[in-house]
Amino acid sequence: MHQVESRLNAKGIRREDFRAICSILLTKGLLSRSDGGDSLRLYDVAARCEGELSDYLTFAFPVILINTPRPPHFRLIPSHHRDLGLDDPDEDLETRREIKQSVVQALAAALLALRMLYDEQLIEKKMYAAGRIGVKLTELTLFMNTTFGIGLPATKADQRALFMKLKKHGAIDVRIDALADEDAVIVIRPEILTLVLDQNVRTAQAVFEAAQSAGLPAEENTPSALDPAEPPPSSGKADEPKSAQIISLDRTDRSAPSRT
Repeated sequence: MHQVESRLNAKGIRREDFRAICSILLTKGLLSRSDGGDSLRLYDVAARCEGELSDYLTFAFPVILINTPRPPHFRLIPSHHRDLGLDDPDEDLETRREIKQSVVQALAAALLALRMLYDEQLIEKKMYAAGRIGVKLTELTLFMNTTFGIGLPATKADQRALFMKLKKHGAIDVRIDALADEDAVIVIRPEILTLVLDQNVRTAQAVFEAAQSAGLPAEENTPSALDPAEPPPSSGKADEPKSAQIISLDRTDRSAPSRT
């Protein structure tokens, strides 16, 4: 690691900034320029030392650093390399004990729903500046229910935990205190494209459609919707957009009833 330090010194990168960037990536998994303030400044610093960041982080942790230019952000994802002392290389980079299992299932459905709503609004060109899209809380809830048969968690505390998690990983922007209002607006960030892959959406759609056609409960065949290790099924559409990889937020089995 002395080489990395020498290269940082040669580029005039302060050790404090390098540490701050590593800390943000390891705790949030995301450093986005569009967040402004310190995040903007640190993103620009990170862009100058991307090679050193990647060398250090991949040496110290089983991760891969992804730099996406549009919108400009860095995301840290698991590398799927199993090391001694790591029970599961797909575990989130943070400890997940702060959320309940009931929230985990809603988290998977919410991420898929947010990505699908984003794609829908993108086609209709209903977006804010910087590629952000606004949807009402009621729209998200209805979409989750009708598409996946999964609603928001029952308690306000669990709902708060869910939206804090979504916000933390750069999927949305929302005032947590405003969620008590059913007309609250959730802003879906374009960074959702690197958090939920096209293949995740296609896999989830295929499973629910197959379950519906067979008249079987979807939970019998539901895959881990956010599992980047699942092979992407072919959709036959040549013009579908491609996106980068994803931070795996959960590896537990998820269940959902069929679409209604």
